[in-house]
Amino acid sequence: MVKNKDKPKPWWKRLTAKGMALIAAMCMMTLPATAHADMQGVDMSNWQCGADVYNMQADFIVVGTTWGTGQVYNNCLVSGVNTDANRMIAQAQASGKRFGLYHYAMGGNPEAEAQFFYANTSNYWRHGIVAL
Repeated sequence: MVKNKDKPKPWWKRLTAKGMALIAAMCMMTLPATAHADMQGVDMSNWQCGADVYNMQADFIVVGTTWGTGQVYNNCLVSGVNTDANRMIAQAQASGKRFGLYHYAMGGNPEAEAQFFYANTSNYWRHGIVAL
């Protein structure tokens, strides 16, 4: 059983709630509308073979290392593996850039694609940021 169900809250509680809402609104108005990133990065995939990562004006790179489970081929992609990824990562490390790795999912078996990605990139997992 709830007592005082129909009674209004005391005036000081109502005033405190309105005052807190006003303070919160004022604080929110002083915050910037958007976040500003301090770092600039570049997405490097198999389509950027031979790019000079060392001299690139970027703070970090994210390298597309694998596609699917090995069935994709193109200019720098052999059996689903970016053949230029090791060079890109080495240049990033040599120039002091941070790096990340990612796998391009082809919509096949997700467990098989994750295993393929890990098998081809596990030596970098403790050094870069990994996205699957």
